[in-house]
Formats: sequence, C-alpha cells, structure tokens
Amino acid sequence: MEKITFVVLAKSYKPGGRCIAGKLATLQGNNTLQIGSWVRPVPNDGSGHASLTEKMYRYEDGSEARILDVVEVNEVSKAEVPGQPENFVFDESTPWKKITSLRADSITNILDPVESIWHEQGVDTNIVTALYDQTGGITQSLCLIKPSSFVVTLSHDYNDYEGKFKKKIVASFVYEGVRYEGLSVTCPSTRRIFTNQYPAEGEDAITLPLKKGDDYAICISLSPRFGGAQNHYKLVTTVFDYDGYLQGTFQA
Repeated sequence: MEKITFVVLAKSYKPGGRCIAGKLATLQGNNTLQIGSWVRPVPNDGSGHASLTEKMYRYEDGSEARILDVVEVNEVSKAEVPGQPENFVFDESTPWKKITSLRADSITNILDPVESIWHEQGVDTNIVTALYDQTGGITQSLCLIKPSSFVVTLSHDYNDYEGKFKKKIVASFVYEGVRYEGLSVTCPSTRRIFTNQYPAEGEDAITLPLKKGDDYAICISLSPRFGGAQNHYKLVTTVFDYDGYLQGTFQA
C-alpha cells in the first residue's frame, strides 16, 4: 500500500461532508517541502467522487486535518473519474498522519502557471462542458491562482426546487484578462466571514470585496459532471491571504 503525502489546500463544503484536496509534498533534507501535482482522496464507495465524512480526515489524537497541514494517507487505488483525474481511494481504516504544516506566506510560491481556468469561448465562465473534457481540455481539475478584482455576491432568493428561501454566495474575479463570474463559493472560512451580511429574504443581492484587495490566492476545483447537460461546475474551494489570518481564524 503506497503512502501519499500532500499539503491540504482545500477542505471545502460538499453535500454529505467535505471535499479535501492538495498537492503532493516531499520533505527535503534541509527541512523544506518540494511541492508536486494535485491529488484528491475519496472514499471507497465505488463512485470515485463521494464526500469525506468527518471521521475520515481525523488524526490519531482525534483532531481534524486542516488547511496547510502536510498529511500522510494510505492509497488503495486510483479512482479517476471524468473531469477529476487526481482522485484516489484511500484506506479509511488508518487515521491520517500529520507530518508538518506549510507556512501561509508560501502560497505564492506554489501557484499554478495556468493560462486560463478551463475557459471555453461562448460558454458561461462558471461551467466546463463535457465536450471540453472529452476533447482533452481537463488535465487537472484543481488549480491555485492569484486573481484580481475578487468579489463575492450574496443573495437570499426563493428556491423553487426546495420550496424555500435560500442563501447563496458566488465569486467573480479577473484572471489573465478574462472575467469569471458566478462561481459557487464552498470555502468554509469565506462563508463564515459573510454569515451575517446576506440580504433579507427576497431583497436585492449584495456584492462585496474582501478587505485585502488583490492580496489573495484562491483554489478552484471542478465538480464531477452534473445535471442533464453533464457539465462540470467551477467552485472556489479555498481563499488564502498571505499572513494566514483568514484560514487561521475562520477555518471550519
């Protein structure tokens, strides 16, 4: 059974639990980390993309894996699914092991040099089509970037499907000259910051910036294919500031 060591860069909300993902990490002799490609542990339920429940990402002492922790888990098998080539099934019977932690100010050193965030001409910037995936457009389903003009929009509208008013938070930003709009925010810390700032039921949506302007990095993930059109949806899974305050204070 192979041991997988990675730095946790996403621990986002997902129906039924969390989605945890990160980059492979190798501890060097001079006590530095060499950071590699993306990985995403998933339960052994046959789907290849199920949520992780709280007990699955705990250490031996009962504490939870946190953002920027460098953790060791046991890999059982690869579990690639359409649009998520990084997935692997892990051994749920063995607690995760914390090796060390990555410093918050190191985030800018491990950004992904991507030219776009799975951008398709003529397609809404918050989705990726199945065709884009089928023609080889998705080589990784996660990326860590530095955006500009990052804002969140808070709404509290009536949801016909659920039959009730529902709060929603989405993000918009600019990256490499393209404006991306309407990406669902699944980052726990960002959601916590704005908990009490949603409009009242039925009132107009509110758009707000974060306090540190452009001094943030964000992790973006693609969802598995979903719905009748079988699109992938782009999600803002983690927002990082460079001093660690956001994730250290508001992480959930």
